[in-house]
Amino acid sequence: MRESLGSIWIVSFVFFVIILISGFLAFNTNYNKAFKMKNKTINVLEKHNNVITDDAQEEIREYAKSIGYSASSNYTNTCGNSGYDRDSNNIGWCYKEHKSSSDNTMSGDSNGTNVSEYKTTYIDVKTFVSIDIPIFNLLFPHINQFSVTGSTKEIRVLKR
Repeated sequence: MRESLGSIWIVSFVFFVIILISGFLAFNTNYNKAFKMKNKTINVLEKHNNVITDDAQEEIREYAKSIGYSASSNYTNTCGNSGYDRDSNNIGWCYKEHKSSSDNTMSGDSNGTNVSEYKTTYIDVKTFVSIDIPIFNLLFPHINQFSVTGSTKEIRVLKR
């Protein structure tokens, strides 16, 4: 009887360790997908000169489908609270456009003329690490999302 009670503790400890390692691997896989999605989104937006077009969103949607990325609406609903806009396809990423202009005089144009104004544009991108483990969500209700953020390169458009 004594050995059977002792083995229950060992079996429960082994079960706990297996669940802990499995959860870590699942989180790591989802984080990797979110990081890849962020990088691809930034690359596509830079390719389209920091303009969110239908072609850019279609390319991003196809990539998300190919890697199996998806974030539930529970995550993307928080985009509006932080000033981000949701993508129109509701794939699971958010963006915030930053546009500014300057009236500084720049000389040295290729034609030898002065440029009086330029406009800069860059986009912040946020993707989400999906953690939809029911037991984890019950134990830690406040920690329900992790996000991965990044920004495109700043693109300057010269105005004459």
